Amino acid sequence: MKYISALSILLVALVTGCSGMTISGISLEKGNHHVVIGNTVLASQLEFSHSQAELRNGYLDASVEVMNKTDAAISLDYHFYWYDVNGLEINQPTTTWRTLNINPGQVLLLQALAPSTAATQYRIAVRDANNCSIINR
Repeated sequence: MKYISALSILLVALVTGCSGMTISGISLEKGNHHVVIGNTVLASQLEFSHSQAELRNGYLDASVEVMNKTDAAISLDYHFYWYDVNGLEINQPTTTWRTLNINPGQVLLLQALAPSTAATQYRIAVRDANNCSIINR
């Protein structure tokens, strides 16, 4: 867990202000630094837009739209990671991945509410549900 947290901080530092780049097999979705995809093939099949975050009763509510750019259905897993004002990951009681199926051309909303009022930043990790390779965020 300490390795993952350290990697998170390193990635956050490397990503700040960057878009559309690849770091050690990690694809950062072009124009949207909140989404990290560990599979470059999957990254080419999806388009992310309308990344938003707003406070709701003191909790950060984050969302991003995802569109399937292919002519085949895609099954993907996604997970929100939350960070405080210092960029440190906020421990969550459970770290479950959510799975969704997205049809060709379909646009869906990935959305989550932070587990703590300390959250000021977020990152979304996305992976192919049928090929669950480890994703670094």
